[in-house]
Amino acid sequence: MPDTPDNSSPSVYASDLPSVDPERMEMLRELCQDADPDMLREMLASWETEAARNLANAHAAVASADLTTLKAAAHAIKGSCANMGIVRLSELGHLLEHQSEAPAIAAAIVEEMTTEFHRTQRLLAEIVAQS
Repeated sequence: MPDTPDNSSPSVYASDLPSVDPERMEMLRELCQDADPDMLREMLASWETEAARNLANAHAAVASADLTTLKAAAHAIKGSCANMGIVRLSELGHLLEHQSEAPAIAAAIVEEMTTEFHRTQRLLAEIVAQS
């Protein structure tokens, strides 16, 4: 991934990305339909539970200035989202991982991640409903 600009809004690059990669989602949908029609719904529910837990950990880590937990939560979000084609949230996780030592920036990224998580939940619900 290209480097992001270093400015007061470190998520400028992330905001240009789609929430969900439609090609990856279509690939997952096709794979799951071949195996088990409920598999996509189960995969997305598992991702949602894990992402919510990691976001909660990130919020707590920002509040307590726990850099180790913050970096671990950011890394987990980045990876799980990348695997599922959840592009913007993955990039925000990447940014958080690299900006975790700047408390104000980290807090802003975690808030943006929370907003993006809720947006992604709605998009994924629509995708599951169409399956």
